[in-house]
Amino acid sequence: MPLNKFLIVAVFVAITAASALAGDKLKPYAATPDRVLVIYNADWKNRSEGSAAEQDSREVAEYFAAMHADPKSGKKPYLLGLSCRHPGKKHLNDWAIREASTDNRNGIAFRGKGPAPGRGELIRDSRKVEVHISEPDADWETLRISCRSEVTGEEKVVPPISTALQISGIPAKPGNDAVYPPPADGKGRSIRLDATRFFAGTVTVSITLKNHAGTVLRDLKLRYHDIRNFIFSPTGPDNIPDDKILEEDLLTPVRTFLEDPRNALPDGTRLKDHILYIVVVHGVPYAGNGIFGVDHGVTSSWGEHGSLTSVEQRLQTIYYPWATLRPPVISLYNSRGKDSDKGVINHLITTAMRNPLGGARWNPYMHPDTYSYLQKGAPPPTFINLPPFERERREKKGAFFAYAVSRIDGNTPEEAKRLIDYAVYASKYLRSEMDAEERVDTLKRFLTPKLSSLLESAVVEKSSGGKELAALGFPIRESEGGQGVPFMVRPASDTASPDKSGTRDWRRSGFYPGGIERFVKSSNGLNKKDAGIWQLISQGVTVTAAGSPAGSGGPHITNTTFWDNRVLLKYLLRGRDLGECFLRSTYHVNWSTSLIGDPLFHPDLNHTIVDETPPRASKGLAIQWAVRDGKATAMVGTELDFDPSAPEVALMNVTVTAADTQPSTTRTALYSRRPTIAVTGLKPGSSYHFTAELTDPYGNRSVLREVVSAAPGSGQ
Repeated sequence: MPLNKFLIVAVFVAITAASALAGDKLKPYAATPDRVLVIYNADWKNRSEGSAAEQDSREVAEYFAAMHADPKSGKKPYLLGLSCRHPGKKHLNDWAIREASTDNRNGIAFRGKGPAPGRGELIRDSRKVEVHISEPDADWETLRISCRSEVTGEEKVVPPISTALQISGIPAKPGNDAVYPPPADGKGRSIRLDATRFFAGTVTVSITLKNHAGTVLRDLKLRYHDIRNFIFSPTGPDNIPDDKILEEDLLTPVRTFLEDPRNALPDGTRLKDHILYIVVVHGVPYAGNGIFGVDHGVTSSWGEHGSLTSVEQRLQTIYYPWATLRPPVISLYNSRGKDSDKGVINHLITTAMRNPLGGARWNPYMHPDTYSYLQKGAPPPTFINLPPFERERREKKGAFFAYAVSRIDGNTPEEAKRLIDYAVYASKYLRSEMDAEERVDTLKRFLTPKLSSLLESAVVEKSSGGKELAALGFPIRESEGGQGVPFMVRPASDTASPDKSGTRDWRRSGFYPGGIERFVKSSNGLNKKDAGIWQLISQGVTVTAAGSPAGSGGPHITNTTFWDNRVLLKYLLRGRDLGECFLRSTYHVNWSTSLIGDPLFHPDLNHTIVDETPPRASKGLAIQWAVRDGKATAMVGTELDFDPSAPEVALMNVTVTAADTQPSTTRTALYSRRPTIAVTGLKPGSSYHFTAELTDPYGNRSVLREVVSAAPGSGQ
C-alpha cells in the first residue's frame, strides 16, 4: 500500500477508535502527584543565591515535588537526576545534546554500482530531471540533451520525440504538485526527463541551449542517481546511531528508572505503566537529535530542515517501536537547492522520515479536532469527549505508548518556580473575577449565570477558543484569531502603569496566574535568549511554548508546532490536567515542540472558587543591603505561607520612611509567592522604617509588621 494511502487509513482508524471510546459527557480526571516523573540535570553547576539545593536544576525539581506533595496520602512526584555517562564530557550542560556521529542526516544508504554520493552531496532523482528556461528569446532549435551512464560510460542523445522527454510551459508553482501549462511562444519552458528510460544507475545529464543571437543560455552537466540504488539507513555509513549520546545520557537512564523493579508500586506495577506525565526542569538540555538523526522539516526548502528535536518530544515517544521502523525511500522537491539559480528544479532522494510525523497516525491520543480549522473543507469541530488519558492509554493495544511531557523553565530558577506557583494558585482560583476590571463590574457579575451553566451552554452552542472564553466571562484581546490567546493578561488598572483603564498589554503589565500565550515566530526558540518565549516567562505566563530549537539545526517552526488552543481550553477548563491537554492538542511527534507548563495545572471551572483569604506571610520582611557609589539599595522581600488547600501569591507595596524624608512607596511588578523588590537611592548609614502591604489577585490585602533597618556606611 502506498505510504500516503497507509497514513490516510491509519488516521481514519485512529479517529474511529477515538470516537468509539468517547463518552456523552466529559469526565474529569486529576492525576495524583505520584504519576509525575521530574527529570533534572545532576551535572548542572549553577547555584543561585537563596537556593535550597546545591544547584539550580535540582532546586526546581525539588520545589515541584514539594509544591505537589499530598500531605494526606504522602504521594509526591518522582525525581530523577541525570548525569553524562561519558568520562570527561558534559553533554547535558549544553543547550543541545551533541552527537559524535552526524552522517545520517539524509537517512539513506547507497547500494548501487560505482562510487557512492559524497557526504553532503545533493542526490538528485534520475526519474525527475527538470530544468526551467525562463528566457523568452531562447532558440529551441539549439536545445541538446544527452545522458551518460556513470556505470558503463555509454552516452546517448535524447531525441526531441522521446517519450521520456516532456517540454511544456513553466508552472506557476514548482514542486511535487506542480501543474504544467502547454508551451507558448515568447514564454519560458520547462524540460522534464526520466533518465531511467535510458540508463539504470547513476547518470550525468548534459543540457545546452542558445538564444537567437547565438549566446549560450545553458550549458549544464548534472549528476543524477537511481532511486532503486538506495535503501533506508538507521545509522549512516559509520554504523553509529546519530542519537547514540542522547540515548545513553537521557533515554536509557529514564527507561531503566521506569522499569526498575525496585521502583515498582507495592502491587508490582512498574513506573513505566504508572507514570503519566514527565517534566523536565531548568538546566536540562532543550534539544537532541531526532529519530535516526535524520533531517526533517515541513517546508520545501531543505535549508529549513534539521535533525534536532526537543528533549520533551523524544521522551514522549520513548517507548515507540522506532527500531522496527523501515520507512520508504522517496523523492522530495527542494526549492533552494544547488543550481536553482540556473533553473534546475531539484527532486532529491531521501527517506520518508524527512517529512514531519504528525496527526493521529503518530499521536493516537490527539483529539480529532486538533488543528482541523487548517484543513480546507473540514467540517465544524464536534469536540467529542474522549476518556481520560490514563484510561485510554491503558485500554489501547497499539504500539504507541506515550507520556505527556512538558518543561518547567525560566531565565532564573525563581522564574521557573513561579510557573509552578501560578499553576497551583490558578488550579484553585481561576475565574473571570480574578481580573480586576471584571471584579468591579458588580452588575455584570449579578446578572451572569453560574460558571457550570455557562460551561454547559458553551458545549451546546459549540463555541470554542476566544468565543468560549468570552461566553465564560473572561476578557479577551486576541492576538491569534479565534484561538483565545493571550489569556488572563492583567489590565493596566491592576499595575502601576499610567496606561488608561482597559489597556491590556502583557509586555507591560504581565499575566495573572493561569495566563496563556504562545506565538508562531521563526526565532521563538529556547536556544535564543532574546526570543519571545523568555519575555513571556519573565512576565508571568503560566502556559506557553517555544521551539527547541528555533533554527540552529532544528526544523523551521510552523503554525502546528505548538498546541491547538481551542482543544486545550475545552478540556483544561472542564477538569483535565494540563499534561493531558497538551497531548490532546498537539499534532507533531519527533519535532521541535517544547510545551512549557505544570502538567498538574487543573483549573476545573466547575469547582474553582473566588479567593477570599488575605495573603499570609510565613515570615516578616527581610532586608538585605548593598552600598555602591555612595548610594544604598535595600532588597526587601518576604515569603508567603504554603497551604495546599489555600495557595497564595501576592503583589507587595513597600513604603520606606526616614526621619528626614517623605515616605516613598515601591510596588512589585508581578504576583509572587516570594515578592521581592529593590528600594534604591537610600543614604548609607541612615536608618529606615519599612512597612509592606500584600495584595493577592482578588484584591485581598494584609499588612506586614514594620521593620527598622539601618543602611551600612559608605565604607562597609
